[in-house]
This record gives sequence, structure tokens and C-alpha cells, in this order.
Amino acid sequence: MQTELRVLLVDDEPLVRAGLRDVLATQPDVLVVGEAGDGLTAVAAIETLQPNLVFLDVQMPGLDGFGVLAALDSEPRPEVVFVTAFEQYALRAFDAHAIDYLLKPFDDLRLLAALARARTWLARTNARDDRVPALLADVAKARGRDRFVVKHAGRLQLVHAHAIHWVEARGNYVHLHTADGAFLLRETLTALADVLPRERFLRVHRSAIVALPEVTAMRRLPAGDHELLLRSEERVPLGRSFREAFAASWRGGG
Repeated sequence: MQTELRVLLVDDEPLVRAGLRDVLATQPDVLVVGEAGDGLTAVAAIETLQPNLVFLDVQMPGLDGFGVLAALDSEPRPEVVFVTAFEQYALRAFDAHAIDYLLKPFDDLRLLAALARARTWLARTNARDDRVPALLADVAKARGRDRFVVKHAGRLQLVHAHAIHWVEARGNYVHLHTADGAFLLRETLTALADVLPRERFLRVHRSAIVALPEVTAMRRLPAGDHELLLRSEERVPLGRSFREAFAASWRGGG
């Protein structure tokens, strides 16, 4: 029995979404369950509508396609066909991980070929698919992440890396401390340390990462430990094993 394709269309260009929708309407096993024109709306739609296939634009204002997938909590992830205009790094990464993509402008035959490939992957119900997580890990290492999706007051919003003063570990979560308050993010501190922009952020404790430009002073405490004072007047612990690297990076960064 053929799996029904519950499809979400994500692209900031209405004409692209319309073109996808028109071709998909000719396929009896395809149901377009929704559309989104930006990354934050896409994250909410995937969580709510639970499509098993997403046509996902790579370049979108605010949050791009990679950011959308990195923000998802739900498992299993939907099958993804990326839609892109020109990003050459993305094309190499997709090929390396056997991820399908549509290069704009694409024709109906190319779209139907991507659809057929998605059907094949979705039919493998017992096969674990690590392609997308592996792709995201490679992209994050190569490009870093400069924005994060958080849930606050019942809605999704973006926190930009440049707005983060410091990051505090909370088990499998972290608190992103900003001028607007602390935001909970489902991510480990170790994973975040690998993808935050290294020219700005440094791990300074087993439970803390700090934005170097926010540090105003390093202070020794009576017990011999050290802490960092931030522009926000917050205090961040400085671990002994991180002290030398911090002193070198902070002086080097002014």
C-alpha cells in the first residue's frame, strides 16, 4: 500500500509555492496540508500539521531552511526536499548526504522525480534515516549558527547570536541570557559550543559560555575561584581549566 504524502510547502516566494501546489495537485496520493512563507511559521506548521514531506526553501529572511530543521523537536522528522536558487555549499552538502533538492528554476519533470524519490524513502518504514541530522551537523560546523528559535509566552521567536550575553547549562537545555531576559533552548551546552560563532563566544566553565565583548572584568573570589563581570552586571563563573584560554582570548579581543 502506497504511503499518503502529507506535504507542507515552505518558500518565501508565493509563485514558487503556487507552482509546486499545481504540480502536486495532479498526484492522487499527495495532500498539501499547508504552506509557510517564512522560517518561524514553517517550524510551527511542521510541529502542528506533522507532514511527512516538506518542500523547504533554503534561503529565507529571518530563519533559513537549515535553521527550520535545527529548531524542530518532533521525531521522526519529515522527509525533506530542499528548494534553492544558488547556494553552492548547500548543493555540495545535499549531494554528500543523498538529500534531494530542486534547483530554481525547476520544471515539472524534475519536481516529479523528487517526489518519486521521497516516496521511496517514506516506504522504508523500518529504516532509520540519519541523513538530515548528519547534514545539519556539517552545515553548522561549516557556517556556524547565528540565530536560534525559542518558545516564549506561547509563541516562537528568534534570538540572534549577537544578542546573547552568555549561555548557561541546564541539563539537556540551556538558558540564552540576553538584554530581554533568559530564553530556554533545547540544546546541550557542548553542542552549542560547537556551532556558536567562535570569534565572539568562548566556553569559560563546564556550565557556561560567554560572549567576549560583553565581559568588562575578571575578578578573583575569596576562595580562589574567579568570575567574570558582564556589561549587564551579571556574573559568570570562570572555571580553572578555562582560565588560561579566556585570558588569552579576552586580551586578544580587547
